[in-house]
Amino acid sequence: MHKRIIRKPKSISNRLEVVASRLRDLFGVPVRKRRLPDPLDLLVATILSQNTNDINSHKAYLNLKSRYPDFMDLAVARPREVERLIKVGGIANKKSKTIVAVVAQIQKKFAGFEKRKLRRENRDTLIDLLTELNGVGYKTASCVALFALGDDDAFPVDTHVHRVLNRLGIVCQKTPDKTYLAVRDSIPKGMGFEIHLNLIKFGRKVCTAQKPRCYECVLFDVCDWKEKNLGAEKKAPVADEDKIQFMLLEEV
Repeated sequence: MHKRIIRKPKSISNRLEVVASRLRDLFGVPVRKRRLPDPLDLLVATILSQNTNDINSHKAYLNLKSRYPDFMDLAVARPREVERLIKVGGIANKKSKTIVAVVAQIQKKFAGFEKRKLRRENRDTLIDLLTELNGVGYKTASCVALFALGDDDAFPVDTHVHRVLNRLGIVCQKTPDKTYLAVRDSIPKGMGFEIHLNLIKFGRKVCTAQKPRCYECVLFDVCDWKEKNLGAEKKAPVADEDKIQFMLLEEV
């Protein structure tokens, strides 16, 4: 009898399906909020989230929203005032100028920045239009499509997603933007939301930038990373999702 040889899927799409299945067992299926955020609110919030933690970026967002309930009014705001309001989020000087400039460009280039109108555009066309705005990259544009427009095929690539996909060997790219371009046409249909959020959780909890927990990784056998961390005790990799999930819940 010939021994059965199990081969890794070769296509990006098939490998992502394997990743999605195992992370779904580990984290479950992410649930969308019933009410989607306003596209401009989401865009500004994403800019504020850059290079800071969620708590500080949210404080900066609330400060800005209290002064400018309609973010379209930011087009004529003074960058110094915006900088003062968002200081808690870090890099306030740069972010304030970016936000004011982006909103001003949106007023000129878009005939309304509403869900109904934006959804008429093809996803890639919309993302290309958004990335023409100075200060808006693929991640921010994809976040608008995924979270504000409810497009489950959109797929933002942040530092966590970039790191995990490259360690797994699904892509071999040097920047998140290049990783995005390499995978955006290979996302399994309707699974962008699930894979994006579960990869972020996985990158924060298991496949961390420093000292990743490879010895407790449910993707260990499908990972091509040559520098796998087996831990000080050289623990064997485990596939017991319940054990891993319990470990993660303890740290939340």
